[in-house]
Order: sequence, then C-alpha cells, then structure tokens
Amino acid sequence: MKRRAMLLLPLMVYLAYSASGQNRGTADATVNGKKVSVEYGRPSIGGRDFQKDIMTLASVGTVWRLGMNQPTSLTSAGDLVVGGKTLKAGKYSLWAKKTGDQSWMLEFHPQVPAWGDPPLTEGFAAETPLRFSKTVDKTEQLTITLAANKGNADMSINWGDARLSASFGVK
Repeated sequence: MKRRAMLLLPLMVYLAYSASGQNRGTADATVNGKKVSVEYGRPSIGGRDFQKDIMTLASVGTVWRLGMNQPTSLTSAGDLVVGGKTLKAGKYSLWAKKTGDQSWMLEFHPQVPAWGDPPLTEGFAAETPLRFSKTVDKTEQLTITLAANKGNADMSINWGDARLSASFGVK
C-alpha cells in the first residue's frame, strides 16, 4: 500500500500542476527587436457581468491584480516608455487602478509579489491610461494580447464583453 502511494504521488503532483497551468496564459510581441511578454492568470467570467460587477461596483482607487492567482507579470528585453517615464528592461507586475466611473490606469510595479500576497497599492514605477470599450463577442476567460505597432506595444485585456487597452513604448 505504501509503495502504491509513493508511485501515485508523482502522478497526482503532475496532474495538479497540469490542471493549474490551463488557467495561465502568455502574450508575446517583438517591438523594435526586443521581446516583450506577459504571463497572467485566466479567470473565467462565470456568468458575472463585467460592466456591473467590475466597472460599476469597484470604487475609485481600487487596485485590481490583473488575472488571477500569481500576479500578472511583464518581462521586457528593452527599456519601456510608460506615461513619459522610462523603465529599465526587466520584470514588472501589472495592475489596473480604477480612477473614475469607467476609467482605469495600467500600473507597472517593480516588485512581483508571491501568490496570495495582498495587492500592491503604492510604489508604482509608471502608469498609462486604459481605454474601455465594449466588444461584440464575449470572452469567457480573461485574455491579454500584445502587438507591435510603430515602436509601441499595444496591449488588450479582454474579459466578458469588455476590453481595456493601452500602449507603451519599447526601446
């Protein structure tokens, strides 16, 4: 019996790891010859109304950890230009801060906290506005995309029938 448990343990760990990986996503783009990538958790909308539950009920000043579980992280091989500030190449955590009824800022933090740590609410290195728009098609799982656009990285965050988008430079 003990031997059977010892043989099953690695299989159980593998299956748990595989299942958790299904809720992680990545987005990559090469901008000005530099790779930029985002790694994030993919929660499901699960019948929630993004417009009502996220956009309306969240109070101004709320900081949202984009994605789920581990904080969303952005890694860049090139320096970033965000809101007029230059951020050195490296790894940052990404957050969304509600600044008005339907307005948000994309926040870049130099610290990437561990899973389960409370949201970071200060110490952001740079921020840029997120533009809100409604989409025709609903996205069940949160999806982040990156695309190169004339020296900038265009980021879209789609969830439910909502899209938040921003651009930042890559040197």
